[in-house]
Amino acid sequence: MSVEQTKYREIFNFEHHFTFERSFFIGPYNISVRKEHIGGDFARSERLHFESTFDSSGFERTVTEEPSSPGTWSVTAVVAEHKELNQASVLLPDNPWVNGAYDLSVILSLLSGRHIMVGNGAQPYLPVSPGQAIISKNFFRTYPVIDWAQLPILRDAGAGEAMEAVLLAMTNSNVGVKIAMGSAALDGLNTRWYSILGFNPYTKEVKAEVKAAGQAFKVHLEKASVNQGLINDIMPRLSNVANESALAKLAAFLKAGSMYPENPNEKTLKRLKWLNVLRNSVAHSGSIRLDIAESPEASFRVAGAVALLLQDICRIYIAKYLLKIEDLDLNKAQQTVMNFFLYGTYHGQNILTEDHETYQRRLIEHYEEFGNLDL
Repeated sequence: MSVEQTKYREIFNFEHHFTFERSFFIGPYNISVRKEHIGGDFARSERLHFESTFDSSGFERTVTEEPSSPGTWSVTAVVAEHKELNQASVLLPDNPWVNGAYDLSVILSLLSGRHIMVGNGAQPYLPVSPGQAIISKNFFRTYPVIDWAQLPILRDAGAGEAMEAVLLAMTNSNVGVKIAMGSAALDGLNTRWYSILGFNPYTKEVKAEVKAAGQAFKVHLEKASVNQGLINDIMPRLSNVANESALAKLAAFLKAGSMYPENPNEKTLKRLKWLNVLRNSVAHSGSIRLDIAESPEASFRVAGAVALLLQDICRIYIAKYLLKIEDLDLNKAQQTVMNFFLYGTYHGQNILTEDHETYQRRLIEHYEEFGNLDL
């Protein structure tokens, strides 16, 4: 019997990690995983597989390399028909081409790290690429709690637009595109968060003092016989001095999300500046700066880490603070961001000093000796 006859819609490329048939709810939607939906062929990057077995001689730890795989675009679950699937999108209410099915697909995509589509015979509009989930493998298997009543809050926080940019970043293999889209998503979320917060240390009194200083500066320039055209060019820009910088706003946003320390040292602040430097480099020249570290190779590793970090920050903020999801791996992802700023590491790799091969060797040696991956 077809999905049309049984009142279900197909869900494509949803990696739920189920090993048996069952149904569960996400918001108002009843999702079913059937026998034919188990063990899907998903796109995979080349990766290491760590396994520990125990027999009469004790523990044996093995590490094997698994090759990359393009995967197959296929149905991996179905959702029961519901009126909200056809209603206007809550996340993007002004977009006439998306609906409730889009909202469901984009939230599943954000959590799983994969491009997911809801709809019978749906085709991907983004690359079907390997994904890195922000939640644990058990999340969907243990009656997931996703508060669908939070969607209007996501909309007001600018998460609808941000999630689309994050999906573009997640599924694109180009580091520059990842940085551009990740930065756009983070800028939107940060700006809206700051606006909703309503706090500005630059009070009316401070702004008045800055304005007075600006007028004194203008008088000084005129007395110094500076070209009037230059003065006219300089003065309007002084008003921006009485506003928090983009870097200060970003630091405040990250601190509120427990992803940046309250009292950063000089090295920590330098790592935060990497995000701005790379964003500006890509936005203004379309290229990645290769002089932000001691070598072009190290600079490119920084760029690669930042490209992923931007996605992580947005996904953590939306999942944990807007959707109110509680999950162990989500907390680990949050700590990964904090560790990047504190120590210059990303998932245990020292970005400045270790290439990928060196990091993998250290990871394997650590696992073989200690039986864990806690570098």
